[in-house]
Amino acid sequence: MLQDFRESMKGIAFFIVILIIVPFAFVGIDSIFSNSPASDAELDVDGHSISRLVVDRALAIHKQRLLQQLGDIDPALLDDAILRGPVKQRLISEKAAELTALENNMGVSPATIASLLQTVDVYQTDGRFDRDKYEFSIRQMGYTPREHHSYMSNGLLLSQFASGVVDTGFVTDADLELAARIFEQRRNYYYLTVPIAPLLADTTVEESDVKAYYEEHKEEFRTEERLEINYIQLSARNLVDQVEVNEAMIRELFTARQEMQQASVRRRVAHILVEAADDGSQAAEIEEIQAKLASGSDFAALARQHSDDLGSAEQGGDLGFVESGAFPAEFEMAVLGLSEGEVSKPVETDSGIHLIHLTELEESEALVFDIEKASIEAELKQQLATDLLPEQIEQLRELSYNAETLSETAKTMGLTVGNTEPFTRSGGLGIAAYPAVVSAAYAEDVLSNGYTSDIIELGEAGVVVLKLSKHYTAGYSAFADVSADISALLKHELATLALVERADALKALVAGGKSIEAIARDEGLNWQVSLDTSRFDTSVDEAIRDHAFNLPASSTLPSVSSLSLVSGDYIILSLSGIDSGDLSSFSAARKEGLAQSASRRLAQREYQGYESLILADATVKMDK
Repeated sequence: MLQDFRESMKGIAFFIVILIIVPFAFVGIDSIFSNSPASDAELDVDGHSISRLVVDRALAIHKQRLLQQLGDIDPALLDDAILRGPVKQRLISEKAAELTALENNMGVSPATIASLLQTVDVYQTDGRFDRDKYEFSIRQMGYTPREHHSYMSNGLLLSQFASGVVDTGFVTDADLELAARIFEQRRNYYYLTVPIAPLLADTTVEESDVKAYYEEHKEEFRTEERLEINYIQLSARNLVDQVEVNEAMIRELFTARQEMQQASVRRRVAHILVEAADDGSQAAEIEEIQAKLASGSDFAALARQHSDDLGSAEQGGDLGFVESGAFPAEFEMAVLGLSEGEVSKPVETDSGIHLIHLTELEESEALVFDIEKASIEAELKQQLATDLLPEQIEQLRELSYNAETLSETAKTMGLTVGNTEPFTRSGGLGIAAYPAVVSAAYAEDVLSNGYTSDIIELGEAGVVVLKLSKHYTAGYSAFADVSADISALLKHELATLALVERADALKALVAGGKSIEAIARDEGLNWQVSLDTSRFDTSVDEAIRDHAFNLPASSTLPSVSSLSLVSGDYIILSLSGIDSGDLSSFSAARKEGLAQSASRRLAQREYQGYESLILADATVKMDK
């Protein structure tokens, strides 16, 4: 089972690794875990609680994935209140699936997790598992090794459970033939383009029509209330130049790190696992292996022959460099008591009986001061600036309180005053993209009373105080400001009407039997032909291809149709040929690929249905 599971994990291991190793570069650990004791249950699924801490963690991971997808965007712009609901629903689904998996006696062994960790590139140095890198990454996520081991175990269990359903998907020969006819279908079509640009150039709009449109649609030109604000932003980055670091401080930290580096020893181990047998024969097998070792047999060869951990057995029992907390306590204690090259006495865990071979002791290389100096200095400055930040925040609070303007405060603190573009209650650009800034700006004290705001926290961007600069009340855009836009709109509408009229006339000619090529020649238009085109052909215009394939396969040919492009141009298309895919012409490899693709789609739908049944039977409680 272990080997089958290992094989099934290959396709999803990358996703799991990405999920578990991304550091919360923008989301501070303190903000994730403060005031969230593990006993503070936020959800309950069939009597099994999910703590607020777990929800906070999942929310932070979800935000980090969104940040990676959206690019360079500050996490403070992502509203926790909006994101928390979907995250909680996902956790409920996962907990229900986890409980069902456990009820069906599914599980993940520590050896499986350890073996998977060895394959993660970001945990490796020179192709080998690096415990320091691993522990640094999981510390960034707020995990201890044991907590991370548990987190991975749950993730792998869910993947195993999903695979157990999805991998059962299959399709019949009739399904395959239908899929081949649809997905491997080829079509031939001709089309000509009727451009809108010449009509736009020839279209004129009277000013009276523009004014009439403005009056009739005045509500479209209503403007929202808008503000401009002055602000002072303060973060640790502003203070880096205000702190000093001398060489003695750098050497002190360097020495501490060097001592820690020299004290760290990594242990690479291999093992032979003999699982418990119904007849109790495991003890005799262990004695047989020990006797062979005593007579000089190779440990790796014996592991390949005897070990029940098929995943590591293939590598001669190698588990790589072990990290604290990844294996049961009995296993780790035995490892710590071994000398390099030594094999342990039998060690019993829940997985079975192990013989452990310490294959390598590795001490870290000594640090070089000249190489480490710059990074240590930068780190110390950042730390000192961070330590200084609370004091500076209090100073900013005191100096800006009741200040007539922010200029004097900024001058005293060596900061600058920023100014926003006008923004509405929905927010704006720059600092006005932060919901907390918008709320403070539109609060009565700032908007109506003219006071300076209190300190507003912006996460990694630091803090800000703000003061009203300009207030624009709601109203209507002046005609002069929008007349050009209205004129362009009316021109486009008139040109489009003329375009459709011309296109309909040309379409009638095609329907009457005149060829696309002949019409294009007579009218001076561009035309194209696309032959033997597949449904997923990327060498042709996507919108036109999709339109051609959306026409019914039962259409009488040639089938004449039209569509409008995003550019405003009009297309007249003549579908002249449809050739369905033929499964019998497929190679064995291509047929297998189609079968796998079709079965995966079917199995995914079945899993979604199964998941819905599990959730329907679950009793869920939420702490609102």
